Amino acid sequence: MDKKSFILRRSLMLLFIITLSSALFLALYHFDNKYTKTAPQAINGALYVSKADWANTPIRYLQDGWRYYADRLLTPETLTQQGDNYQYLSIGAQSNFAMGDSRRSPHGSASYALTLYLPEEVHTYTIELPEIYSAYKFYIDDKLKLQMGEPDSLEYQNQTQCRMITFEASGKTTLLLAVSDHSWIYSGLVYPPAFGEPLNLNTTRGLRIGICLIVTTVTLMLAIFSFYLAIRTRHRNNIWIFFLLCLASTVFTSYSVVHGILPLSIQPWYSIELVSGYLVTLLVILLHNRICDTKKYAQIISGALAGLVCILALLYGLSASQLTLPLMLAFSNLVFGFKLLTAVYLLFTAAMAVRRNIEKATILLYGDVIYACAFVWDRLLPNYEPVFGGWFQEWGSLNLVIATGVVLWYDVAMGYGHSLIYAEEQRQMKRQLAMQVEHLRQMNQKVDETAKLRHDFRHHLRTLMTLASEGRYEELENYIRGITEINEGMRLGRLTDNIELDALVQYYSNLAQANSIHFRTRLLIPETLNFPIVDLCGLLGNLLENAVEACLRQKTGSKTIFIAGRAQEGQLEFVVDNSFDGELKTRGEKYLSSKRNGFGLGISSVLESVERYNGVINLYADDKGFHAEVSLPLGIEQRGISQSLVTR
Repeated sequence: MDKKSFILRRSLMLLFIITLSSALFLALYHFDNKYTKTAPQAINGALYVSKADWANTPIRYLQDGWRYYADRLLTPETLTQQGDNYQYLSIGAQSNFAMGDSRRSPHGSASYALTLYLPEEVHTYTIELPEIYSAYKFYIDDKLKLQMGEPDSLEYQNQTQCRMITFEASGKTTLLLAVSDHSWIYSGLVYPPAFGEPLNLNTTRGLRIGICLIVTTVTLMLAIFSFYLAIRTRHRNNIWIFFLLCLASTVFTSYSVVHGILPLSIQPWYSIELVSGYLVTLLVILLHNRICDTKKYAQIISGALAGLVCILALLYGLSASQLTLPLMLAFSNLVFGFKLLTAVYLLFTAAMAVRRNIEKATILLYGDVIYACAFVWDRLLPNYEPVFGGWFQEWGSLNLVIATGVVLWYDVAMGYGHSLIYAEEQRQMKRQLAMQVEHLRQMNQKVDETAKLRHDFRHHLRTLMTLASEGRYEELENYIRGITEINEGMRLGRLTDNIELDALVQYYSNLAQANSIHFRTRLLIPETLNFPIVDLCGLLGNLLENAVEACLRQKTGSKTIFIAGRAQEGQLEFVVDNSFDGELKTRGEKYLSSKRNGFGLGISSVLESVERYNGVINLYADDKGFHAEVSLPLGIEQRGISQSLVTR
């Protein structure tokens, strides 16, 4: 292919991936985002909902218009005494109680209130409360509906969970949330609650948990399978890292399920969840460096930097209760810079690997492009919280895990296929050795019989002289004929001048004759060949073994096997034909095994041997049987097998 054409096609492919991934993130932003769901919002602390509004929008996310009472844990009784001492707040605008003021502590207490004006008829409603940090009491009108942990500062105990509350109400209804946080990097009501019909909210929650459960289950199964492969195969380094990557991804993607089922304390669970996300990035970088064969110093620097960020994230999570707002902002800026550097580094190293013709790096490059697009759109569209799925960066990280997994599974599959073929070749070598031993035994037996014949020959001469002197010519003729038959029976017939091939063909000839298979040969092979005899015997042994097995399965017609071969004009040519009455199973251009599910190992070994020596093979079937035609060049070096298919 022309170089310019190749570059153009690769550039168009990258442009297509950028366009497709950007379209995906834009679609998620518009259709899977709590902040873009069109529904009336509260104004000045009050939300008016008519019957028509309720019918048109059975689910709404309570984002705007909350009354915010800083540094106060209110009850329904004390709420009425606050007067105008509050501010209006949009949920998601701030992530802690500091409210952007570096002089204030991000920890403490606060209360949120919202008044709903519902239709006058009594109706059943549901509120889904997201994770609220880190202990709270939730009131509807004057009743305590839910408590997580203990928000009172004297008896403070953190605990949080995604919860749903179903209640009956009509007319004016007040929601009050009293929250305390002394435990985590987020404080108070960070994500907007959902308010709507019980059936609709339960369906939405079920779909969200179901999607998360599917992703978590897949990553967990990949982790288990990777662990098994790491123990059983030689691809240990990469597979062990991928096992850890899948394990970290399982932890990172399971939060929606776990937080929806279990009430959890902040430590150590939220710190583990925080660190698992950065561990995913670290492990992706390590695998990315190995697959792209990045220079050693780059591997050390990138791995050390990602590892340092993981340690800082762990310390950040464990010391969350002691953090100030400037420290939180510093860590946020550090994370932004790290993610930006990661995206640039992955793109650059993958592009360089593609330029060096590392084919597997192409898949990583496409995955890196999607990850970079996720990072860009996360910055361009910050006002995003998913209803069903995950955040942009989560989808980007999951995509990197999938791209890395595809590359590794390809390596493992190819390595496993080569190991099966190697095992088949080993089996053929052992069989060849057994054939040589049997051939040697037969030769020794004939030598012993010949020695005995020489010993007895003087007795035969005396008998012949006696019969001749007495004129008993008929008895003399019969005696000579008997000696000739004995001598012919002691001859070990040679099917070809090459000793190794002769032993191989003799073995299958005897096996065929023992099973009433007509075996014919026409082998014009010299005594010495400028070709690795072990590989040649393995190749022909597989073809002859398949031929015998096909004849053994044959139920009708005559059973025949024919092998011919010759060496001429620098080529070694063979033909192996056999009869069969079954159906030749194929998948694509590969032949399926008749003994087991999947592709035949014998044929796979034959094809690999032919490819290794730059030979040509033609396999086909017709009404006369199955035919294999092989041509191998003499005096040529074998083609090396790529070490990348074996292990790093």
